[in-house]
Amino acid sequence: MQGRLVWSTQNADTRNALRLFCFPYAGGSSIIYRNWSQHAPGWLHMCAIELPGRGRLRNEPAPSSLPALADELASALYPYTDHPFALFGHSMGALIAYEVACRLEAFGRKQLQMLFVSGARAPYLPPNRPPMSDLPDDAFIDRLRELDGTPVEVLENRELMDYMMPVLRADFAMCERYRLQRPNLLRVPVSVLYGSEDDRTPKQEVDAWRLLTTGSFSSTVFSGGHFFINSNERAIVDSVVGELKSLAFNENLERSQTN
Repeated sequence: MQGRLVWSTQNADTRNALRLFCFPYAGGSSIIYRNWSQHAPGWLHMCAIELPGRGRLRNEPAPSSLPALADELASALYPYTDHPFALFGHSMGALIAYEVACRLEAFGRKQLQMLFVSGARAPYLPPNRPPMSDLPDDAFIDRLRELDGTPVEVLENRELMDYMMPVLRADFAMCERYRLQRPNLLRVPVSVLYGSEDDRTPKQEVDAWRLLTTGSFSSTVFSGGHFFINSNERAIVDSVVGELKSLAFNENLERSQTN
């Protein structure tokens, strides 16, 4: 598991901190969350998940099945979840985080405090966009450009895109094949984050996550489109911290660290 976890320990008391495991969006790596620890308090330990086919795991084949990937990640994370923790994921990462949360709850991990799902429609809803993973290269790149999550200089660098294309296609194909056959009701609170201008995830379709938990539900809107996560880093971390501080565990922990 060490290869899949990127621990960011800045400012964190790693002995007692609540662990926040973060999952990347399609084509993304752990680097997405590289600066989050700079904005986090000492009781929050940031842990970014590296997926196969990127970053330090770039030589491993990209995953092809989201449930199989969630099985692997939940088993690998299990030893690190004997202490209070939360899960965060954006877009594809939100689907992974949900599936991992279901598995860890099934494993009896009651230390799970909250699930944060960002930029993702509820997974039991039918697709609202045609598939793109099998489009010709130029059309695929055009769709990526519409999503506005990949820098223009990257999209226009054919050599770099040729390198990135297999992982991007694999991730989109994995999401397109994913179907939530039997929704599992979580017991923990679910917090949804979404972009004000994201037509891929309209409010009514992100609010549909509330049917997947018996715990509390909240939603927070941020300015921007589907990749609002890239332009609202500090605001998102502040929002996550605020949600987690509302938990009795963290209030007690924060007091103990300031005494």
